[in-house]
Amino acid sequence: MADDKQNKKKKDDDWDPGIVVAPMNGDELPKYRRMAYLNRQKRPPKSERQKSDLSKKEKRAIYRAGFAAMLPQLFIILIAFGIVAVLLFLWLK
Repeated sequence: MADDKQNKKKKDDDWDPGIVVAPMNGDELPKYRRMAYLNRQKRPPKSERQKSDLSKKEKRAIYRAGFAAMLPQLFIILIAFGIVAVLLFLWLK
């Protein structure tokens, strides 16, 4: 029984030398990212958050406006993929 503990401890010592290869304390971040992380407040728990004063109708209008703003970009991407697909079809024909 005592040999098992010694063997396990010896195995643990073999794979973990205890050195730090890359310290993750935030000093490795660029200056602008470091400042953003240091000054950031933690998000309050769900129970402490305030309820939104927007109605369901207003929330839906906000979502709809966001999707309407992204719709032209989506169409441009789809058209570009279509053009590439047609060119590949013609090229490999």
